[in-house]
Amino acid sequence: MRRDRAEVGALVPPVFEAYARVFHPVYLPLYLPRIGDQQTSIRWQIIAEENGKIAHAAMSWQTITGSHRPDYEPEEGSLPQPEARTLASILRDYTAAPDVCWFAIWDGYGDEGRPPPGIDLLDGFRNMVVLHGPIDAADARFGTTPHDRSGGYGANLWWPDDHTWCVATDIDLKTTYVGGSTASIDAILADPRLETFPIPDTHFIGWTADTINPHPPYGT
Repeated sequence: MRRDRAEVGALVPPVFEAYARVFHPVYLPLYLPRIGDQQTSIRWQIIAEENGKIAHAAMSWQTITGSHRPDYEPEEGSLPQPEARTLASILRDYTAAPDVCWFAIWDGYGDEGRPPPGIDLLDGFRNMVVLHGPIDAADARFGTTPHDRSGGYGANLWWPDDHTWCVATDIDLKTTYVGGSTASIDAILADPRLETFPIPDTHFIGWTADTINPHPPYGT
């Protein structure tokens, strides 16, 4: 990984044929008289359109909302559970080892949020605890500290034992990045359950990445 650069290759190894950016939807509470409290998800594209902005691969949350402190936000640092299940269901077909996957969780959430004991991974960037299990565990949450709508924290990195793809969700980001074969990324991009864009491994992930929509001033 290229840890010295603010780009996708700093999160996902720059060795794959193709890459995709998966946007975490906004989950808002919704009350239905006959059902009660529910959650409804809204895509970034809808938020962008409502605010007169353009949805594209490098858009950022602050540029499409026009604020650094909007009233609602996508889940940060964890791929939401519904999207994690969807992504796992797609990627299952692109590994020969769906029952042997590795899940790395940042070991920095504090005592209440620390993942269970596993293999310590010191990668020079973040200290991680690595666990293994089937791909169906991709939606698991770790730690007891509540985190947004689902409680706990999702894995920050996960990949199969044959290294055919890799999924990364940085603790400071509201989107997830996936690297894999062209076929696997095409399948992700084509799935209507996910909001995605194709990107290169050199895609810039810094807060100034959006050069199309204007950035709101600090303090807004």
